[in-house]
Amino acid sequence: MPTLNDTSALFEECRIVRTYGELDTQSAAPLVRALTEARAAPPGRLFLIVDLSEVTFSDSSVLSALCEAWSDCRARRGWVRIVYDSHTTDLLFRHTGLLGRFPAYANAQDAWEGRTADAALPPPRERIARRRGALSGQGPHAAPNHPTGHLMSDQLRRPPPAPPLLRLYLAPENTVPRRIDGAWWPRTFDLLAELPSLLYGLPRAWGQIVSVLVNGAGWAGAPGRMLVCNQVVRLRRTATARTPSTIVLMAPAHGRRDLLVVPPEATEQAADSLMSAVGLTPEQGHFAS
Repeated sequence: MPTLNDTSALFEECRIVRTYGELDTQSAAPLVRALTEARAAPPGRLFLIVDLSEVTFSDSSVLSALCEAWSDCRARRGWVRIVYDSHTTDLLFRHTGLLGRFPAYANAQDAWEGRTADAALPPPRERIARRRGALSGQGPHAAPNHPTGHLMSDQLRRPPPAPPLLRLYLAPENTVPRRIDGAWWPRTFDLLAELPSLLYGLPRAWGQIVSVLVNGAGWAGAPGRMLVCNQVVRLRRTATARTPSTIVLMAPAHGRRDLLVVPPEATEQAADSLMSAVGLTPEQGHFAS
């Protein structure tokens, strides 16, 4: 259940709302009430910290209340800052375009002082000084080999590297029943990191995946649910390892799809052998990216 803490002794005018567990349409109501109570503070500047560090799952049902609190605090010359480190919470804000409004803070103290969880970045004034020095060719942060700063300016505008291509092999569609519908070659065993790109890359004909089953204990990060493209996906994992390792994808009205999982550390030769063992060959399908 969410709790409301008035921490004026520690954080001056700041209030903290803490909650934990799973937040969905049914369980988010206490958090919404706590946010409403926090916004009912006496007139004046309002600073609100929402601690979601112990939230294991969150869907879009909390976004409206958070955005209303953000607008209210901003109108009162304050702010809302959110403490979280959950991958699912990060994905929720990222896929709804709210990551810029709600960046992650490691704890309440950092939130109060405005230090985001990205500790690798120097303080804002130092970042500005570095950029100005590099672009002007003057000061301690100037690029020594480029006194005019033109090359540095080009580097600042260079887009970030593209994400790695999805390694997904799909068998051709036909009327002959098969046990394996394709092969997936993830780069790690971190399910939270790897699964979104897989679901994004699946054919539309496979439908909206709502349930995923993996086998074996090698997978890391397998909560009960996660949010992908604003769609709740239920995750299950069997403790018994199977040969070959597979991932099962379920979609309403579209049935079940089974993909062979090629271990991340496998070589190309080993991957070809695993695929051949289940009847998959490059001539029979295609790679999707």
